[in-house]
Amino acid sequence: MMVRLKRLPAERFFPLTLLLVVLLAHGLLFLRQGYYWDDFPITWIAETYGTAGLARYFSTNRPIWGLLYQFSAGLFGNQPWQWQLFGLFWRWVSGLLFWLLVREVWKDQPRAAALAGLALAVYPGFGQQAIGRVYGHFFWVLAFFFFSLFAGLRAMKGGRWRWVWLGGAMITSLINLLTLEYFFLLELARPLFYAAALRQSGREGTFRLSRIVVHAAPFLALFVGTAVWRAFFFPYQTNNYAPLLFQNLQRDFWSTLLAQIGAAALQIRTAAVLGWVEAFRLPVWAAFGRLSSLLYIGVVTSSALLTLLAVLPLSSGGKPAQRRLPVLQMLVIAAFWLLVAGVPFYVTGLPVRLGFPNDRFTLAFLPGAALLAAGLIESLPLKSWVRVALALGLIAFSSGRDFMTANDYRRDWELQQNFFWQLIWRAPGLEKGTLLMTNDLPLRFYSDNSLTAPLNWIYAPENRSLQMGYHLFYPAVRIGSPNLPALQPGLPVTVDFLAATFVGSTDRVVVVYYQPPACLRVVDGEVEQDNLFLPALIRQAAVNLSSSRWIVAQPNRPAQPPAFLYGSEPAHGWCYYYQKGDLARQQADWQQAAALGDQAFSLQDYPNDPAERMPFIEAYAHVGRWQDALEQTRLAADISPAMQPVLCRLWQRIDRQTDASPQKSQASAQLEDWLNCDINP
Repeated sequence: MMVRLKRLPAERFFPLTLLLVVLLAHGLLFLRQGYYWDDFPITWIAETYGTAGLARYFSTNRPIWGLLYQFSAGLFGNQPWQWQLFGLFWRWVSGLLFWLLVREVWKDQPRAAALAGLALAVYPGFGQQAIGRVYGHFFWVLAFFFFSLFAGLRAMKGGRWRWVWLGGAMITSLINLLTLEYFFLLELARPLFYAAALRQSGREGTFRLSRIVVHAAPFLALFVGTAVWRAFFFPYQTNNYAPLLFQNLQRDFWSTLLAQIGAAALQIRTAAVLGWVEAFRLPVWAAFGRLSSLLYIGVVTSSALLTLLAVLPLSSGGKPAQRRLPVLQMLVIAAFWLLVAGVPFYVTGLPVRLGFPNDRFTLAFLPGAALLAAGLIESLPLKSWVRVALALGLIAFSSGRDFMTANDYRRDWELQQNFFWQLIWRAPGLEKGTLLMTNDLPLRFYSDNSLTAPLNWIYAPENRSLQMGYHLFYPAVRIGSPNLPALQPGLPVTVDFLAATFVGSTDRVVVVYYQPPACLRVVDGEVEQDNLFLPALIRQAAVNLSSSRWIVAQPNRPAQPPAFLYGSEPAHGWCYYYQKGDLARQQADWQQAAALGDQAFSLQDYPNDPAERMPFIEAYAHVGRWQDALEQTRLAADISPAMQPVLCRLWQRIDRQTDASPQKSQASAQLEDWLNCDINP
């Protein structure tokens, strides 16, 4: 069988093999993923304000980079799956061009080239592939960079197409240099590639320093020119991130330098070593779920088979002595790339870490990490089948780890959808200018800025003015910032969203709390000021700022999430009836609230937070169903003694708002014993 495999034309089918591995690792769940992180604001801006809005959004950040977004905005619609495929396509193309580049330099090392392309496609240290719109553009630029190196090598060979190759190489190099900082310094490895290619050609007299200098000089001129433009003429180079390293060096040169060397070594280790170790962090099977576990096993097995078909038929470059020079060249270039990749992050003090959101910085290290993995495996003085087995293990388990990450994004998308569906049920409309405050939501791949985009998409879909209708804040993140100095009434709130601006104040705030599996809740500041189940800042914001009067119960046009984002309305379970019951309570429609309570308690479902019983306790009391109110109070109080002061405040409000009756007096007497408080202070 091994002999038959070795006869397969593996290189001819490598692009297809690479595509299948990319789809297995990153793409199995693309229809069940959505928008994350910056994808949400960018997509909302593109749909609401068009290319002019995108130009404003990127104007103080990376304006040339923004041109790519303006161009791509017309290529696809607004369906999340389209942008997921966009990201997958450019991940595949960048891996394909990396394979072509390595193969072009080291023609006698086809196995190393294939392994390098596969490694780039499944590197598990970068976990943000599902943010398809943003990182599709990153991999687009990386593909430009790889093509530039490949075309430069072709131009160096001469021939009738020399100037075409050279022109293509210079244009794509310039695109890389002007758009991003991530791959900027990787350009400095170009002379090393030229030197390796000339050395590998084997023709006498080809390897001369003058040849390398002549072919690399135009690109060095581009590099210096763009570096000067960025440093002295581009006004927004340090708009988002200041060059902290230079400031620290001025204060204490030697201590800062030594500390930075140590930090750089740790960050290179994180990206080049620990990033690959992530591949072997297996799922927690009990929590992963049966279907997800089966899919994981299928991804690992299928990726291993595809890798076997891709690398086994290829030459490994002969005996160890024959592989020594090309592998050494690979390792030198990989080490150089790893050394310079982190410079933009060292200068700005941004830590390179595994895990969201800082794993995005591993992208700069990705080419070096992929080439290092391929070079190290091929450098081992082991039998060919052992090195193939190591390659299989690395690629297969990296693909499995990528699938696990994709599944995390799927779950986050579903949680985010549930958040907004429940918000819509509870708040069919919001007064314009409302600031929504919430706890740090259990969503890994979103920030409050991210969620501001769908909030406006849902509640102000036709607003095209440069003044946004709504904004969402995490008080724990924003407190003490210029946007939210304190949780006090009367403070102006102005947020520059780049494409538009939110103008509001702390006088118009709605505070919600969401901690699944419990339902989303509009926090009742009057009652829940002692609710220890809530974060302290949420309680403070609810007491000082929040009011349900900004919730419009019967708007002319009820909020409706875009169907392409959220699909059809979920089945009505406990949380639906809770939200509608709490809305009826807000309107003092006690009969409706009580009827909704009856429906809710008849379900094969139940509240996951004792506070979810409170609207129905209040409704039952107002309609004279005191025993039902007592029963729900008892069930809520039995959860935890911490609920006693909350329920006491609730019953004090009920006492103020309901008429005296013997049944009420009897209920109050019982409650005072249960809750150890004075219902009628």
